[in-house]
Amino acid sequence: MLKKIVGTAGTRILNALVNLAILFLITNHIGSKGLGAIGLILLDVGIIQLVIDLIAGSALIYYASRESTGKLLIPAYVWIAIVNVLFYFIFQLLKLYFPVVYSTVIPEGAELTIIGLAVINSLMLTHYNLLLGHEKIKTYNTIFTTQVLVVLLVFLIHIFYLDLKTFDAYVNSLYAGYSIAALFSFFAMLGISRSWTIRRWPATTRKVIQYGIVTQIANVLHIGNKRFSFYIIKRFAGLPPLGIYTAGVQLTEGLRLIGQSISIVQFATLSNTTDKKYAAQLTVKLMKFTVLLTFAAVLVLIILPESFYTWIFSKAFTGVKPVILILSPGVIALAANAIFSHYFSGLGNPKVNLWSNVVGFIFTVILAFSLIPLFGINGAAATASVSYLSTVIYQYIIFKKQTGTRFGEWIPQRKDFRDFRELVKETFRR
Repeated sequence: MLKKIVGTAGTRILNALVNLAILFLITNHIGSKGLGAIGLILLDVGIIQLVIDLIAGSALIYYASRESTGKLLIPAYVWIAIVNVLFYFIFQLLKLYFPVVYSTVIPEGAELTIIGLAVINSLMLTHYNLLLGHEKIKTYNTIFTTQVLVVLLVFLIHIFYLDLKTFDAYVNSLYAGYSIAALFSFFAMLGISRSWTIRRWPATTRKVIQYGIVTQIANVLHIGNKRFSFYIIKRFAGLPPLGIYTAGVQLTEGLRLIGQSISIVQFATLSNTTDKKYAAQLTVKLMKFTVLLTFAAVLVLIILPESFYTWIFSKAFTGVKPVILILSPGVIALAANAIFSHYFSGLGNPKVNLWSNVVGFIFTVILAFSLIPLFGINGAAATASVSYLSTVIYQYIIFKKQTGTRFGEWIPQRKDFRDFRELVKETFRR
């Protein structure tokens, strides 16, 4: 498992570095307004993906080792087509009858871009989920690495060779990266699938929906906790402040790579076990690694002065340092949230994640409408941190109740540091 975590962490670190390079290019060549538009486009693609994930989401990871690939993949493809057609018509209705809402949630004329990205992204993620469900972590990491490098390469070509310095340059890069990853992951999936029978697929789809509906409601609320403020900022302040906030969010949430790297392996492992005691012990161990590493990374961002950020991202992004400071407690909470969420989902109990996100979303709605009009992007950052912390507190209470884990077990011990040292050694050996 440590080898899988190290491999995934290496992939995520590379992804974080690529995203940092892309953020540097966007802030210096496209500007805060362009970054604000990109943030909205990616948010809208993410919302479409939430609906698609009802049948093509994390439930595929859970059922990949339990059902044939055909009974999972064909309904997923059909659902992807239905959802994207539906959202296209929703966008047209918003444009005709609710122009204020349309201009708030969609950059002008970007609806076809959003739909196109959503289609390719959903195909890619569907294939990724099936690979993870079969515990093909190395294959997943290889394709994911290819994806992020293609995005960076194509973006560099647009900026420096084609001299295209609008958000379309980044959109085209995403098209290239998503397409190649969707194709490669499809062929990789062909090689590992044990069965392509589609007999009795309706029964399998019903099970996927029963598992997925709770998970997706939880994910909708989770995205709401993280991104609802984007729309409020756009409504009250416009795209340039949204661009500054997006830069702060991308820098801090980039540290989620630690929790994501560990929780991906955790989820794939727990989805293939029925030993609840082992699952709880593993979760506590991985939580210590995740929180300690994330805390150390957050300290680095806090120590760096404001002048460093304006030097990297240009003076148009003055004000990003306070956003980073206020978001920091929430980022640590997000790291813990990833481990808790994958524990409950991996054991087939996603309702806990649903209710934890309900708690967080209540805080988000109340605070967003009260703090953002008064304090702008700093109010949005405070809203996010409070929401993330409340979510994790709820998950901790339920985990403690279900497993009987004592508080002292969460405190790092000498053995934990020895294990961490071995993990670091393994990282450098690889």
